[in-house]
Amino acid sequence: MAIARTGTVTEHGESAELTLERRVPADAIAVWPFLTESRELGMWFGTYAGDPDSGEVVMSMTAEEGDATTAVEILDCHAPEHLAVLTTDEHGSWSLEVEVLDGGHDAGSGATIRFTHHDVALSALPDIGAGWEWYLDRLVAALAGQPMPDWDDYYPALRDAYAA
Repeated sequence: MAIARTGTVTEHGESAELTLERRVPADAIAVWPFLTESRELGMWFGTYAGDPDSGEVVMSMTAEEGDATTAVEILDCHAPEHLAVLTTDEHGSWSLEVEVLDGGHDAGSGATIRFTHHDVALSALPDIGAGWEWYLDRLVAALAGQPMPDWDDYYPALRDAYAA
C-alpha cells in the first residue's frame, strides 16, 4: 500500500515546523480522551504514569521497540481543543502541539486534528515526518476501532518523501 506524505513543513534556518492534519468523523469531545487519557492514548501512542494535573507525567511508548519512555511537561491544556507539551528523553526535547477543531454543531460533523512538531532539526525531518504520519494514522485507526497501520508501509517510503 502506497502512503503519501501529508505534512507541511515550514523551514526556519536549520529547523522546521512540521504540521499534519487528519479529519475524523468523531467530534472533539470524543477525540479528546485519545489525546489525554492514558488508556485511550495507549491504544495508538503510549500510556503514562503520574498526575496530569501536576503538569508532568512519564510516557511509556506502546508502539516502540524496547522500553521507550519520555518525560512529558504539559505546557497548555484546554479541553477539548488544545494541548501543548514538551517531551524530554535521552535524545533531547520535542515541542509538540495538538489542536482539535470541531466540524460544527450538527451530530456527525466530525473534527480536524491538527498536530504540530515545533523546531524539528532539518536533518531529522525525514525520520520524524514518517513517524508522525504513522502515529496520526494510528490515532485515526484507534478512533475508528480499526487495525493499526503497518510501520513498514511508512518507512522508508515517507522518509524519502520528507527528505525531498
